[in-house]
Amino acid sequence: MKIGFFLGQGAIVSGNSNGIKSQARIWGKGLEKRGHKVDELNVWGDYDWQTYDIIHVFGTGLWLPSFVKALSRKNKNIVVSPIIDSIQTPFKYRISTFFGYEKLRLYSPTFALKKALPYIKGVFVRSDYEALFFSKSMSLNEDKIFKVMLPYEAKIADTSFKLIKEDFCLHISSIYQDRKNVVRLIKACKKYNFNLVLAGSKGTEKEFFPLKRAIGDSENIKVLGFISEEEKIDLYKRAKVFALPSISEGVGIVALDAAVYGCDIVITNIGGPKEYYNNMAEVVNPFNVDDIGKSIKKLLEIKSYQPKLKEYIYTNYSISSISINLEKAYLEILDYN
Repeated sequence: MKIGFFLGQGAIVSGNSNGIKSQARIWGKGLEKRGHKVDELNVWGDYDWQTYDIIHVFGTGLWLPSFVKALSRKNKNIVVSPIIDSIQTPFKYRISTFFGYEKLRLYSPTFALKKALPYIKGVFVRSDYEALFFSKSMSLNEDKIFKVMLPYEAKIADTSFKLIKEDFCLHISSIYQDRKNVVRLIKACKKYNFNLVLAGSKGTEKEFFPLKRAIGDSENIKVLGFISEEEKIDLYKRAKVFALPSISEGVGIVALDAAVYGCDIVITNIGGPKEYYNNMAEVVNPFNVDDIGKSIKKLLEIKSYQPKLKEYIYTNYSISSISINLEKAYLEILDYN
């Protein structure tokens, strides 16, 4: 197949750190390994749209309805990965789809997304939770919803290493972002007295200040800031527990990566991330400091590590496994024509 990937313009601001771009690039590499041609499309290009078997749009925005409507005149095999990281209920999300007045082009993002749906052949979601927004909130037929989950990072797909776990909990993210819930993680660490290592962007001095204040003079909390890929892998190999108690999270690839390296996982109960662990992770209420702290402490006190989870993630979320599922979804869409 010849496949075109188009990325929403917002991704240009955050560059290669953009999660949507990362998802598209990983999927593209997997498809190319299976013999397909994947073009990264951009507004400066000049394309023969009819030569593409599938055009896959990643991301959403107010631009989406007019874009897919115009594109559908040249190629009707358009699919979309809207990427919904919402903590709203499907009911509230459904209400938001009515916030728009088409004649004046006054759209809410969800109204715009709903207006785009008639012009697309399929919506690609990463979890059952995300699928619910389309089946319940937008009344989209289930035969147009395709669940293709995300893989762990392909570059860490080596499981031949020896695991020597140390007594600490690891968290990696843009730690200053409120949605990552790091302040509550710090409070849980202080209350339940375990060792915590925080890695990732600290943001500006102003953005980092709430975390600095929460840490205070605690000696059992280490903040590393931005780390290299080699340092990240070393931490995965050594950490006994990886915690991602986010308030809003689409998948949480860092937790999948940590699981492949033998970390026990503490994951938020909000959204789709918990679906990836086959009931082998501790699922917590991210608004409850005690729930976070008790779950981490429990896993740290278990002396063995989790080989079943490690093998489950390695087998089911490799780039090769995910690429097969993605290919099947595309072929199913083309078979409808």
